[in-house]
Amino acid sequence: MTEIHNLDCSGMVCPQPVAKTKKLLTNINSGDIIEISGDFCEAAENIKRYVEKHGGKVLDMKTEGQNYFLKVQKL
Repeated sequence: MTEIHNLDCSGMVCPQPVAKTKKLLTNINSGDIIEISGDFCEAAENIKRYVEKHGGKVLDMKTEGQNYFLKVQKL
């Protein structure tokens, strides 16, 4: 069964959001989803690149001002 995990990266600047995403991706099962949010929009692109290079898929990505939201799935 697919689980949904939430990761709030508000107040964090790079590389912290990527490191937190990496740690969570390592500890979840294939098929699980992580919903990531934060307020340093440059981190969104870095997270997206990391996920796509390391066994994940970006299902959704939105930015509004400095805020971002990503939904990623571990493959």
